[in-house]
Parts: sequence; C-alpha cells; structure tokens
Amino acid sequence: MAENEINPQPGTASTMNDASPQSELEQLRAELEDLRGQLLDRDQQLELLTRVPFEVEQQLLERDQRYMRLMADFENFRRRTQREKDDLGQFVTAKLLLDILPIVDNFERARSQVQPEGEREEKLNSSYQQVYRQFQGILKQMGVQSMEVTGQAFDPARHEAVIQEESPDVTQETVVVELQKGYLMGDKVLRTAMVKVAIPGTGAP
Repeated sequence: MAENEINPQPGTASTMNDASPQSELEQLRAELEDLRGQLLDRDQQLELLTRVPFEVEQQLLERDQRYMRLMADFENFRRRTQREKDDLGQFVTAKLLLDILPIVDNFERARSQVQPEGEREEKLNSSYQQVYRQFQGILKQMGVQSMEVTGQAFDPARHEAVIQEESPDVTQETVVVELQKGYLMGDKVLRTAMVKVAIPGTGAP
C-alpha cells in the first residue's frame, strides 16, 4: 500500500510558491495604474469644473458689455434721429413762416396808407385788419416776434444794411431807420431786418 502512494514531484510546491508573489505583484501594478488613471481623470474633471464657471462668467461679462454697447448705440441713434427730426421740423416751419412774412409786410404797408372813406370802405378795411390780426396770432403761436432795431448797434447777424450814411452824431455803426421788419423765432433769427445805418463821420467825436 505504501508503494502505491503518490508522492509530489520534487520542485512543484516551490514553483507555485514562487509564481504566486509574481502574479500578485503584477496585479498590484495593474491596480496602481488603474488608480493613477482614475486620479488623473478626477484631476482633469476638477480642472474642467474649475475652468467652466470662469469661462461662463467671462461669457456673461462679454454679453453684458455687448448689451451695454448696443444700448448706448441705440440711445445715440435715437437722439440723433430725434435731433434730425426736430431740425427738419424747424426748417419746414421756418420756410412756411418766411412765405407768410411778405403777406404780413403787405398788410402793414396797406395799413399805414389806407384811409377808409365811407362805411363800405371802413367795413372792407376792418375785414383786412381782421385777417392781419389772424396772421399776427399765427406768428405769436409759433414763437415769432419782430425785432426792435431802431437805435441799436448794427449787427450783421440781425440787420441787413441797405443804406449807409455818415453821421457826426454816432460813434459806432447804428441803425437809424427800419425799412423792413426783422423777425426772431425763439432766440434764432428768422429774417434779418432791412435797415438804414449811420456810420461815424469825419466830424464824429
């Protein structure tokens, strides 16, 4: 019976014991590499998570800046458009008023010359005067007023010198006669006044 017992071959247990630590070492190395990979992935994810909020903040800041620029451009456009609209309105109004002023001049000349005789002429003159007052009302509503020029120092921005004559009584160019009324619309000259101007003569003090 003892002769039939199977004896382990020499060296078998030793070989298995030597292979087992080697296998475990390889396995540990593989696990270590896997952990390193996971750690690297986590570092990358952490970097991404850190970078994304900053990038989003920058994008929001740039968007806000673009919005502010667009709003500023729009406001400038709106003001420019409104200013151009106002200028155009003033130009059209001034053109219309300049067309009316000669009619007012004619009424004023007729007013100073006409002396109605009889009831019929008096009624006709009254009708003319009513129309004249309506024109005056329109001018007043539009902010138009006549200039006071007689005795004023000559101002080429307001006065058009049609006649000049020397005078020993003035020390500077002075308006002495108004030949045609000048008008202001607000603080701007609508029509210059035609005037006669006295200029200092050789005998002026």
